[in-house]
Amino acid sequence: MPKTEPISITQDSYGLAGNLVLPDGASADAKVPGAVILGGPGPLPLQRYTAEGARNWPVMWTEALAREGVAGLCYDQRGSGLSTGEYHDADFDALYDDAKAAAEMLAVQPEVGAIAAIAWGEGCHFALQLAVEGKVAAAVLLSAPYHGEEERYTRSLQALAARKGLSDRVVQVRVNQWKNEIMTTASQVQAGQVTATVDLGGTPVTTNLVRFLQTVAFNPAPLAAQVRVPVLLLHGLDDGVIAPAESEAMAAALPGPSERITYPGVAHFLYRHDRARTDAVAWLKRTLV
Repeated sequence: MPKTEPISITQDSYGLAGNLVLPDGASADAKVPGAVILGGPGPLPLQRYTAEGARNWPVMWTEALAREGVAGLCYDQRGSGLSTGEYHDADFDALYDDAKAAAEMLAVQPEVGAIAAIAWGEGCHFALQLAVEGKVAAAVLLSAPYHGEEERYTRSLQALAARKGLSDRVVQVRVNQWKNEIMTTASQVQAGQVTATVDLGGTPVTTNLVRFLQTVAFNPAPLAAQVRVPVLLLHGLDDGVIAPAESEAMAAALPGPSERITYPGVAHFLYRHDRARTDAVAWLKRTLV
């Protein structure tokens, strides 16, 4: 049976709490491949368990990995779960440093050989960075973004306009409104305001404005062009947040080996689906040898 061990990653003034899940029989003399599940720079932190104690997808995925002979590591992003610190104080680079620390923690486990990164949505940005820096030997990207935020927003408006028969002028007006909102946020940051409270699904959430602007400005395409390790791209064909065409474009742009699997009838929350998890585990077992 897989064995779950609590792990602690000590950072400057806070600590990250996580789970290390090892397959049965893993040892320093019988190393197994491993995978770290990354949180991204989104408005809400990724954590292992819900407030009621139910397992979130990182725990379910690491346990599934371990049942098939792949060690898994997941962690509560800072300020959530059992991790200390404040999530809303962290910018893009700070959260990436946490992701890198988690990957490095998995890599030094005596039972673990080559490791991969697994990420969803904006977390794929961090997986790409780890791959470019040589911190992981492979990456599994769920609902991976390939375009920057402005291009994604513009493309979505153009698709809507084509369906509704709207003019290009309407699209440009909407894009300009979006740009003005970004400029307003940039002005707030320049004036010294680092955080703001926004409504997210009816819940007030404190978000880091600097990180928001960094995420908006981030363009995954140049980073993807530097990734030489194997990459598995998984995407739901009904994803209305990040269009499946984005992972298709990334697959075409990756210079290293890549594979892409799509899922009819599946939307943005691809990590909830058993088929995606099964495909990811099978690919990791083939790739991390």
